Amino acid sequence: MVSLSRPASVAVSIVLLVSTATPATATPDGLKVTAVSHTSVTLAWNAWAGDVFSYELVLPDRVFRIVPGDRTSKTVDNLVPGTEYRWRIAARDQDMRLSALSDEVVVKTPQYPADSEKPGAPSNPRVAKSSANSISLVWNASTDNVGVASYDVFDGDKKVTTVPGTAAAVNGLRAYSPHEFTVVAKDFAGNRSAASDPVAARTRVGADPVGEARTVATSDDIPWGLTFLPDRSALFSERDTFRIYHVSGGRKTLAATVPDTHSLRGEDGVLGLAVSPDFVRDRWVYVFHTRENDGRIVRVKFVDGTLDFTRAETVLAGIPRAKKHLGGRLRFGPDGKLYVSTGELQRGELAQDLSTLAGKILRINPDGSVPSDNPFPGSAIYSYGHRNPQGLAFDSRGRLWVAEFGHFEVDEINLVKPGGNYGWPYCEGPCGRFVDPVRTFRTFDASPAGIAIVDDVIYLAGARGKRLHRMVIRGDATSEPEPFFRDHYGRLRTVEATPAGNIWLTSTGGDDLHEPGGDANVIVEVRLR
Repeated sequence: MVSLSRPASVAVSIVLLVSTATPATATPDGLKVTAVSHTSVTLAWNAWAGDVFSYELVLPDRVFRIVPGDRTSKTVDNLVPGTEYRWRIAARDQDMRLSALSDEVVVKTPQYPADSEKPGAPSNPRVAKSSANSISLVWNASTDNVGVASYDVFDGDKKVTTVPGTAAAVNGLRAYSPHEFTVVAKDFAGNRSAASDPVAARTRVGADPVGEARTVATSDDIPWGLTFLPDRSALFSERDTFRIYHVSGGRKTLAATVPDTHSLRGEDGVLGLAVSPDFVRDRWVYVFHTRENDGRIVRVKFVDGTLDFTRAETVLAGIPRAKKHLGGRLRFGPDGKLYVSTGELQRGELAQDLSTLAGKILRINPDGSVPSDNPFPGSAIYSYGHRNPQGLAFDSRGRLWVAEFGHFEVDEINLVKPGGNYGWPYCEGPCGRFVDPVRTFRTFDASPAGIAIVDDVIYLAGARGKRLHRMVIRGDATSEPEPFFRDHYGRLRTVEATPAGNIWLTSTGGDDLHEPGGDANVIVEVRLR
């Protein structure tokens, strides 16, 4: 038993378990814990004797963090209070070979103390800035005997955002509309304060770049795929019910229930949708769905509001499938080719294996054949080394941008190069050895699902981050992300550009429930200026 000097409110115990076996000389050593909080652990180790590329911090069931080879310590945050973690470390050399695991270090994060005391009410809420479709607020911090975890902001009796600090922006409001806001503090034990005094506000006349938001449809399941038809109506898929709906003139009607679909009650089911570039002539709609033994892309005719699966044509079969990390997005490019994102099924080695379609961006002709100019002759693979890409969009120069779920720390926006290797599972984020991402996010700020590009502006839907990020494309880079709708609609899964130049968002708050009929998610139109 080893004790660390900590404040009295944080009781910590660390157990070091020393292996009786003699470790190989290539095994990293000296792993130790140097600091602990309720939600984080700092680990340190001796520099590896080999030509190190990276270190992997490992829990019994998974790799938890990947650390660059020039570092010998890491603070792992976003942990669960009162939980035991059993750490080991391995080193990867420049040839991507992984060492044996080190001896084990066990640490338990302390639990927050019992707390039944409510925080004090936030004080002096006030308007910091107002525009046509947004109001920014600030207030004085609450006091609490342990600590304030977050603040909920209400517009009347409706919660509109949750933030960790004492400032918030409320977006998507109607121009020149009145509002009355209050703020409630919440501590780490879940105790809630009384509401602050109300503050009245009014939006201005005009329109913001990200403007008014309005609900255009609801869903009782997980609205995942979304695409628009030339007549400006839309189709969206429900992942777990296997249904596809048609939205036209404010009405939602059932277009089809996708047959031969099989789900493991994970991230599978009916996923991406895409409309043929020549839809007016051929009436094809493309659907990515999972069957019992594979993932499959089929195309079906859309006639009189109905998708006719009795005459479905298989475009691409044999996409590896599992319960999680399936990718699943479809997007036609300006070259008329169909681009497909696939995940690595929680098996990182598949992302580097060019003999499998898992962990890749694929490029195929509309009939499923392989284009003659693909980077790997005879193969549908366009790029590889991807973990779980779920966002595909093209800019005005015809370049493909991809949003990709990271592991536990770094999500990515990538600009795809034909034949490019994006590094998973050897690294996440920039590492210099592979194609580096254009931009990264902490996973709890984003978990990027869909992306759309309108007028060379990227709109990124965040699932875990529960917000929409806006970034202007500048050459091969982007502006700093600007967040909108934080925690207003819950988890955002898909964002799609409309024919009129606006965007639609799908919220999927019940992603992990798998209980059709109980999620009450929405599809929202956001006007863009």
